[in-house]
Amino acid sequence: MGVNDLVDHVVEVHHGYLWDEMPRVGALVAKILDVHGDRHPELTEIAACWSAVRADLEPHLLKEERLLFPMVKELAAAGSTREPISVTMREHDVLGALLATLRSLTDGYRPPDDGCATYRECFVALEELEADTHLHIHKENNVLFPMIDRMEVELAARSQ
Repeated sequence: MGVNDLVDHVVEVHHGYLWDEMPRVGALVAKILDVHGDRHPELTEIAACWSAVRADLEPHLLKEERLLFPMVKELAAAGSTREPISVTMREHDVLGALLATLRSLTDGYRPPDDGCATYRECFVALEELEADTHLHIHKENNVLFPMIDRMEVELAARSQ
């Protein structure tokens, strides 16, 4: 897969998934907090962590879609993408830490024995979102960004 195809894949598959799932997961988190929050005070922390994940993800996805990925597609005219990629990778680290916190707060996405079907659905959705996000970040950090770096080196060599 070339750079442009990989960018399109990340946006269509992973960003599309996140844009669809974030509102649904948010509604599930809010519902279980409302229904079970009095018996499970940890849900307040889980809801706060989920809000932080979403607050981190939404602008990150927009920056990739509106700034970084168009620059990548126009690499020859755009100049270096090193700084935006560096910022993106730091944001990936922050997101990874938030997801680790969410996993810890949910006891590995294990609902309590008295958790209802919505509770279980919420934790399954959170776990799936975490797994997809880690795969998404892997594709960017370990496949796409090194490809872009190699392209920039080749372009610089040709222009000398």
